[in-house]
Amino acid sequence: MHTQVSRLAKLLARKRGTTAYEIMIVCKTVCPHKRMSDLKARGWTIVKKPITGTRFHRYFGQAPKRGC
Repeated sequence: MHTQVSRLAKLLARKRGTTAYEIMIVCKTVCPHKRMSDLKARGWTIVKKPITGTRFHRYFGQAPKRGC
């Protein structure tokens, strides 16, 4: 599972974000929303934006701020 979460973190950090389908293929999981909730529990901020003209969404993530 640690590998799935680290792969998901890379996908979410991309400028273009990712879709649920991309998460399923790259992370090799059938439950992409569970992996996203794992990252949220680690402090990530994940935003869901609709893709124009479809019923699908694109997800964008930001890692938690460190230190201070």
